[in-house]
Amino acid sequence: MVAQLRYSVSMKPETHYYEVTIQSPISSANRSNGIVHAVMPSWTPGSYLIREFARNVLDFKAVDAETRTPLVSYKSAKNIWNIELPEAKSAIEITYRVYAFEYTVDTSYLDEFHGVINGASVFMYIEGLENVEHYLTINLPSNWSKIATSLDSVAAPDGHNSSTFTAPNFDILVDSPLELGNQEIRTFEVEGVAHEVSLFGSRTINNDEFVSDLKKIVDQTWRVIGTIPYRRYLFLVDFAAGPRGGGLEHLSSTHCIVPRYRLMPRQEYHLLLGLFSHELFHAWNVKRMRPSGLGPFNYSTETYTKSLWIAEGITSYYDDLILRRAGIYSPADYFDALCLNIDYLKSLPSSSYESAEESSFNTWIGQYRPDENSVNVHSSYYQQGAVIGWMLDMEIRKYTNNSRTLDDALKKLYNESFVKESRGYSEEELERICTELGSPAEVKLIFDSRVRGREPVDFDKYLQYAGLRLDTKSKKEQPKGYLGFKTRTESGRVIVASRLFGSPAESGGIASGDEIVAVNNFRIDSLTLPFLIANSKPNEEISLLVARDGVMHTLSAKVADAPQFEHRISKIESASEMQKRLFQGWMNASWDEPLEYVEYTPSPLKMKTFDFI
Repeated sequence: MVAQLRYSVSMKPETHYYEVTIQSPISSANRSNGIVHAVMPSWTPGSYLIREFARNVLDFKAVDAETRTPLVSYKSAKNIWNIELPEAKSAIEITYRVYAFEYTVDTSYLDEFHGVINGASVFMYIEGLENVEHYLTINLPSNWSKIATSLDSVAAPDGHNSSTFTAPNFDILVDSPLELGNQEIRTFEVEGVAHEVSLFGSRTINNDEFVSDLKKIVDQTWRVIGTIPYRRYLFLVDFAAGPRGGGLEHLSSTHCIVPRYRLMPRQEYHLLLGLFSHELFHAWNVKRMRPSGLGPFNYSTETYTKSLWIAEGITSYYDDLILRRAGIYSPADYFDALCLNIDYLKSLPSSSYESAEESSFNTWIGQYRPDENSVNVHSSYYQQGAVIGWMLDMEIRKYTNNSRTLDDALKKLYNESFVKESRGYSEEELERICTELGSPAEVKLIFDSRVRGREPVDFDKYLQYAGLRLDTKSKKEQPKGYLGFKTRTESGRVIVASRLFGSPAESGGIASGDEIVAVNNFRIDSLTLPFLIANSKPNEEISLLVARDGVMHTLSAKVADAPQFEHRISKIESASEMQKRLFQGWMNASWDEPLEYVEYTPSPLKMKTFDFI
């Protein structure tokens, strides 16, 4: 008889299928009208998109655990399987396979070299038993020997290459990814707390230096709130060849995929360390201190909150600031990183159509489902929240003569909501706390204009608090022509991928999906089109031959001078002593230290902030 809820996973790497077995006791808690419900999550916490993980499930079966008699099972919804129990049973066994060949931090993956399990995409839950203890046994292929996970291990009675772990409930099981294979595992301690780093894939960096940098990040991150809330933490790090990486936060771990060609030059590597700083900060902000809408989770449908600008955006402010505090960034490096967020808000029209709260609430239809018009109407809560966090930090520092910071606001919010009451915070609590620390009128202005409103940010106002100003990068070449669209290439054809609101392209009738065939009667390709537009004179009328739905059209557009959306931060020559003190407290650097910006050739995989022609 099965007295515990037990999961077992085996795998055939060459097929990309995980084979899952669930042994579940039966009681009134999980049996309703003679039916047991097995539910596959439809999304994973931290990634706000319905991903329909049930589409990867194959060969679902259920049997009586004692007699092995097959039980009738069928789907009653897209992600729910009903199991009929015509008579009293003490336990059932469920088996199914899961296809895992999507290499992202939001999904699971399996090939002949390694496996990654993101629990929401592999594990069903038994309705009614979500809060009982879960046991998980992993059966590795004979040529693999490593399992990295933040789950607690228990005695493994199943023999060679099998290990068993336990989680107090389904939420923790889902929130504890696993890396399987022969990866390298490093360890270090901060404040007596163990941290592991699981390293998979070819890489161009020194492992010792990378682990040392992670330790520096951890050592500065815990100081923001003042406590380490986990007993052990795991960095799951996969180095891959793809153009994009990413990370996903978990309660006591993170899984990050790093494009290996973004590891050089040194400035690119430092930018990428911000990914680890960001995901680690979530161990405090989101996984413990969290918006009230984010938990308890309903894994079958959307979970709404207006506070992702706090959960993700303020985390984005700190991920760069922590690199400065750790000595990884110089002040100039930090300001270049800050300017990436500033450039985003200044260059794209979307922040005029979506506030930080609106962007947070709309994440299920915006952040993870971009289309050709998203740049115009959906403004990321990552960049918005990072800028708002910076504004609040500057305001609190100025009002208190640098004796209080945004750190103090987060500590108070963390202690009030998570430590004392173990609850989510409301959208208004951070505003109240910041109002207590900073100028009430100025804090209200920030929340009214940018959190709830859509007003442009006066960047120089907040930079001047620290004796700084915003400059555009100097143009070394002649003014460039500009129409305001970006392109993609399909089978050699140049297609308009998106078009900006208010641009010459919009005025000229150029539409997303158009194929650009010729400019001024000259046939173009993906290289010559931006060249011809850039070398057209401002106010010049140019003719474009486009194919739209298979029909040729001749359009006319007036070229504008290309806007300059790349910025640099510099010091004000006549800065006051108060401005210098705020700078020194914020940057942990002497005012007299010069800002030395380093020009370098970025990775070809690095996405540009503004790439419209």
